Amino acid sequence: MLQKFEIEKFESGEVQSQLRQYWVTVSDQIQLVNRLLFIEWVSSRVIAGWVPAAAEFEWKTQLTYYMWQNMTIAEKLRKRKEELAGNAKIVIPSQKLEELLQNVARADSFHAFMGGWFLEVQRDLVASYEHYLYVCDPIFDAPTIELLEEIIPKKRKQLEWAHKVIHNAVAVPETLSSVERWRSYTKKYLLYIGGLLEKEESLCTQPVAPAEPYGPAPEKRSMPDWLDTNVKLDEFPEEFAGTLKTFMWHYATEIQVIDPMCYVFYGMDDMPFEFFVDFSRHIWDEVRHHLMGVRRLEQMGYDPKKLPLPYDEKPVTELEQYYLHLTMLGETCSFSRKKKSMEAFYEKGDIISGMTAEIDIVDERSHVKFGKKWLEPMFSQRLGDHRTLEELIRGMIEGVMQELPEAERKSISHFAFCGRIEFKNLSYDRL
Repeated sequence: MLQKFEIEKFESGEVQSQLRQYWVTVSDQIQLVNRLLFIEWVSSRVIAGWVPAAAEFEWKTQLTYYMWQNMTIAEKLRKRKEELAGNAKIVIPSQKLEELLQNVARADSFHAFMGGWFLEVQRDLVASYEHYLYVCDPIFDAPTIELLEEIIPKKRKQLEWAHKVIHNAVAVPETLSSVERWRSYTKKYLLYIGGLLEKEESLCTQPVAPAEPYGPAPEKRSMPDWLDTNVKLDEFPEEFAGTLKTFMWHYATEIQVIDPMCYVFYGMDDMPFEFFVDFSRHIWDEVRHHLMGVRRLEQMGYDPKKLPLPYDEKPVTELEQYYLHLTMLGETCSFSRKKKSMEAFYEKGDIISGMTAEIDIVDERSHVKFGKKWLEPMFSQRLGDHRTLEELIRGMIEGVMQELPEAERKSISHFAFCGRIEFKNLSYDRL
C-alpha cells in the first residue's frame, strides 16, 4: 500500500516558502551552490590581492594556503553544481552581492581587511554553509552533506587563524580603530543586502566606505622588518659557498615570487575559472618550496631570519610577461641543476634534502604544463597577442639574450637558452 504524507498536499506559496526552512529543492540548491562557489572564487582572488600587503612571511604563507583552499572548495562546489544542474556554468548571483564583495575588499590597511573579510564576510559565509547543511535531507542530499561537512571545519579554521592575527594586532590603538571602522562598514553592508544569501530584508541604506583603499594589489609590497635584502638571487651567502646547502637556501628564497604571483592571480580578470584552480595550486606549491627550504636550513642549524633573501618592494604590473618568464624561463630552465642536486644529495646520504629537491621537481613539471596550457589564451584574450607558444618563447629569449648577435638570438634553442642562463659557481661535491 502506498504511504502518503501530509507534506505532499502542500500547495500554497506561503507553505512552500515555510517548507524551505527545513527542506531544499534541486532548483534552490543549484542557485545556492552557484552562489557559494562564486563567493569562494572571489574570496580566493581577493585574498591573493592582499598577500603583498602582509608584512610577515607567516601571514603571506597562511593566506596563500587559504587562497588555494578556497579555490579547491570552489572547484568541488562547481562539480556538485554540474551534478545537480547538468552544467558547470558559473553566473554572478546578483549585482548587489558582487558589489559588496568588491567594496568590502578595498580596506585601508591589511588588518582592516582581515577584520572585515574574515570576521564579518567569512563568518556570514560559515553561517550560510551551516544553514544549507541544516536544510539538507540525509538521503536526497547525502553527497551535498558529505561536501558541506568537509568545508565547514576548514572555514572555521580560517576564522580562528584570522582572529589570532587581529587579536595580537589591535593592542595598537591606531590598528584597533582601523579594524573597528572597517568591520562596522562591512557589517552594515551585509545588513544592506540581507546577508550573503540575500534572504533577509534590507535593514539599512548602502553604507559609504570610511576610508580610501590601500589594497587589494597595493602599490608597494610589504616585508618583515628583520629581512636583509642585500643579496641577489644568483649570489649565495658566504657560509654556503661551494656546498650543496646553496640549494636549500634557494628554496627558502622562493618566498620572493609569492607576491608577484599573487598580483597576477588577482589581476587576471578575464581568465576562466579553471585557470585559477591551476594557478592557485601553483602559488601554494611555491610557498611549500619556501617552507621546505626554511625547514631544512633550520634542521642544519641555521636561523633563516639571519640569512639574506632577495626581495623587492615593487608591484608586478606586466602580469602576462611575468607568467611567461616564470613558467618558461624560471621553472623550465631549472630542471638540470635540480636533478643534479637531487642525485648528489641521495648519493651522499642526505635523504631529506634529496626528497626536497625531488618534490620540487615533481611540482615544477606541473607548473610548466600549466604555463603551456594557459600562456596562449592569456596573451590572446588579454592582450590581443595571438602568437603561438613557440613564438612567445622565442620573443622572451630574444628579449633576455640582447648581448648575443641577432642571428644567434633568433636561432638559439630553448634548451640551449636555459644552459646559457644557468646559475654559475654551483657545486655538487660537498654537503
